[in-house]
Amino acid sequence: MTTSPDLSAEAPPTPRSGSATVSAATQIGARAAHFALNVVSTLAIVRYLAPEAYGSYVLVVTVVTLVGVTADFGLPKLAVREIVHKIDDQNEIIGTVSAIRLTFAVVAMGLCQVVLLVLDEPLVVHQAAAVASLMLVLDAVLGIVVVVFQVHVVQQYEALVRVAAEALETALILILIAMHVSLLGLFVPPVIGLAFGAALAYGLARFRFGLRPRPVRSRVRHLVVEALPLGPALIISVLYLKLDSLILAAMRPPRDLGVYASAYQPVEYAFLATGILSNVMFPMLARAWAEGDRERFRQMYRRGTELLVIATALAPILLAFTAPSVIKLVFGSAYLDAASPLRILSIALVTMSVNAWQALVLLSGGEQRITLIYNAGALAFALVGCTVGVWLLGLVGAAVSALATSLIVLVASQRAVRHRMGAALDHRQLLKILTAAGGAAGVAGGLYLIHAHWVVIAVVTVIAYAVALHRFGFHRSIREVYA
Repeated sequence: MTTSPDLSAEAPPTPRSGSATVSAATQIGARAAHFALNVVSTLAIVRYLAPEAYGSYVLVVTVVTLVGVTADFGLPKLAVREIVHKIDDQNEIIGTVSAIRLTFAVVAMGLCQVVLLVLDEPLVVHQAAAVASLMLVLDAVLGIVVVVFQVHVVQQYEALVRVAAEALETALILILIAMHVSLLGLFVPPVIGLAFGAALAYGLARFRFGLRPRPVRSRVRHLVVEALPLGPALIISVLYLKLDSLILAAMRPPRDLGVYASAYQPVEYAFLATGILSNVMFPMLARAWAEGDRERFRQMYRRGTELLVIATALAPILLAFTAPSVIKLVFGSAYLDAASPLRILSIALVTMSVNAWQALVLLSGGEQRITLIYNAGALAFALVGCTVGVWLLGLVGAAVSALATSLIVLVASQRAVRHRMGAALDHRQLLKILTAAGGAAGVAGGLYLIHAHWVVIAVVTVIAYAVALHRFGFHRSIREVYA
């Protein structure tokens, strides 16, 4: 049974609108820097490895990411909610969650090897996964320390830490590639980068907010009970997002997985970037619910959803006309087969972003159990749909399955928020966004028909989209969210 929030408990001071704005603006800059560094490292790795070797690299990353969710178990977000309700217990909550996560991380390291044994992968892949899985332990530390920054709405510290870690990782990757390192060596830089980031984050949290983690055994049961529906729901949601890659690895040669990964990677980067909005808004959303301010809660849910749709809707519009050119420029001619899956996955970006946001909305009110139920159903659908899709259509079938699964989750999560939280979307506002997106698509299509250069198509379409949104007054939604 979900524990009701203690409304009488001391909560951290409500952040000023300026604090949230600074936090969001800093994260945007950090995400841009993070994206640029990721592009550099990814391009270097893709061009260094042949598609077959890149397929093995992607398999290791996919397995470690999937298994890593078991170490996460949704505990960082749960810690945010718990600390928001009682700031005085910050050190005990952080310390207890850290101990739980580290225990899970050690178990997850072994599980990575079990999964690769089932997939019958060669020794070099097992060795690479052993190195990569060290990131699970380091991320267990970093992921919970930055909770302090999220609670106090100063994610600019988190942004600084992650950019610094990524910069170190990228520099090391470029050095090792110049030294003609093996596949195994490519997983050393992320481990070193995370170790540096975890140490830097802990130092900042200790100096700025007096963090002194203290594990408390009596808190373990409550946190684990609260995480029981949240953790499996998160595991399942990530599994169905990564299931297409696993099924491709099982049914198709490594080259196909490498090509599909090149289509999925820019979508994944964009999906992670939408976390800027979610991470800033989640503590405020949880606080609004805990304080009983239902109108504020509903407005934040609506405006947050609208901003996510605005930010992601441009991707399928642009890639419908520019995907081959983008793939050729970024990954090279060997990956041109990724253009069709990329177009389909860019549509899924919109729905996946909203799905992740709505899962946080449900968590803010203690309704994480329903997320587990609909994610389990989506996973069952994805398992059958992706297997059939890959068998019939190969890479395109995997992408279609990913899109269909995300649509199922979208419907289920929206219904859950409406019935469990009493919050509904403003369909008139969403219609305006779709109208602006349709106009931008018309502009892009017209330029494509007259054979305009893809860069011209992209720039003019973005401008047309921005103008349409401004005329509809969506610039005011940003101020509403962070006011």
